[in-house]
Amino acid sequence: MNTSSYKKYLLSCSESLKEEKEINFSSDVTTDIAQNVFKNLKKAKKIASDIKTKFINKISDNLVIFDKKFTENSGHVHWCIAYNDFEIKLRRLLEKGKTKSVNLFPSYFSEELGLKNILENADIEIDNEQNDTVIFFPKFGIVNTGSLFLEFSSSFDMEQVLSSNTKIFVLPITDFVLKPDDIEIFVYLYSVYKNHNDFPYLSSLFTPQPLEKNDSIHVFLVDNSRSNIIANKEIRSILNCINCDACKTVCPVYNMVGDKPFDNVFSGPYANVVLPFLENTDNYKHLCFSCTNCGNCSSVCPMNIPVSELIIRNKKYFFENKIMDISDIRISKVLSKTLSSRKLMNQNKVMKYLRIKLLINNSKSVSNKFIFSSKTFNQQYGLKEE
Repeated sequence: MNTSSYKKYLLSCSESLKEEKEINFSSDVTTDIAQNVFKNLKKAKKIASDIKTKFINKISDNLVIFDKKFTENSGHVHWCIAYNDFEIKLRRLLEKGKTKSVNLFPSYFSEELGLKNILENADIEIDNEQNDTVIFFPKFGIVNTGSLFLEFSSSFDMEQVLSSNTKIFVLPITDFVLKPDDIEIFVYLYSVYKNHNDFPYLSSLFTPQPLEKNDSIHVFLVDNSRSNIIANKEIRSILNCINCDACKTVCPVYNMVGDKPFDNVFSGPYANVVLPFLENTDNYKHLCFSCTNCGNCSSVCPMNIPVSELIIRNKKYFFENKIMDISDIRISKVLSKTLSSRKLMNQNKVMKYLRIKLLINNSKSVSNKFIFSSKTFNQQYGLKEE
C-alpha cells in the first residue's frame, strides 16, 4: 500500500469510527502477570535488553563463533543474504537429498521468507505426519555452545523434530543470545507478553552431536536486509525485539487500521520502524507518519525498546533526506514553523485554528479537527506558578 492509498485508507477508518466505537488497548492484564512472574520487572527488562544489545553490537564476531561451534558438532551452517539466496541453497540441499516431502513447522519467519511457495515451486509436498525431513524455526541460537533453543506447542511436535533424520533449522541472524543461561529470562518474557501465561511452552536445548553420523543437521542463517538496520545506529535497538506483539495490543492506530495497510508479515509499531529498511523505502516510508506518539508501545515493551522514539527518528530521517511526498514536505515545514513559534501559538484559539487551516490549504490528507486550549501555554504556566 503506497502513501496515497494509505492516506485514503486512514480516512476511511476515521469515517468508520464516527460511531465512537470504544477500543480497548490496555496492557493491565499483561503487566499484572509480569509483576507476578518477576520480583523486579524493571530490572528483568533491563537485563534482557542488555543481553540482546551485547549480541547485536558484535553480531559478526558472535555469528562466526556460533558457526564454528555448530560445525564442530557435525552440523552444517548455510549463510544467506536474502530470501532468494535462501531459496537457492534450500532447494539445492533438498535436491541433493532427493527429498520429495518435508514436515514444515510454520512461523512468522517462514511467512517472511515465503517458504510454502518455495516448496511448492520445487514440487516438494508438505507432509505434517512424516519425520524424515523436518524444517523448524528455533526461538534462539546460542553463540557460545553452538546450540539452538527450540519451543514446541506439543510433545508430539517435539518428538517429530528431535527424531527426524534430516533436521533443517532456519532463523534470522538477529535471533541469538550468547550463552544458555541467557535463555530463561526471554522464555518467560515471551510467555507473559505474547501468550499471557506465567509459564513457558514445552522447550528443548538442541546441540548437534558428533556421534549422530546418520543424521543430517543444517541451520540456515538469513540476513534478509537486517544488516541495513544493524548499520543504522539510530534505530539498531529495534532488533532487540522478541516478536511478542505487545506493542500492537496497546497501539491506538493499529487497533484502528489493523494489518491491511502494512501488506507484510510485519505490522504495528515495530513495522513502522523496520519496514522502510527491510523492504522498499518508497512503499513503506509513510507508515511512521501515522503514529500519534502516545508512547504506549515503548511503555509496554518487555525489551525496553524506545519504539515511539525510533518512529520519531524515522520521521526526522525521511524529512531531512527528502524521502517524502512533496506535498507532505511542504505541510511539515509550514506546520513546524508555525507550531514552534511562541508568538503565533500565544494567539487565541480561533486565530490559531484559522491559521493552521490556511497553512494546510484544506488538504484532505490532514485532519481538520484541530483542538486548541482556550488558554495558551504561558497562561496555563502562570496559573501553575500562582
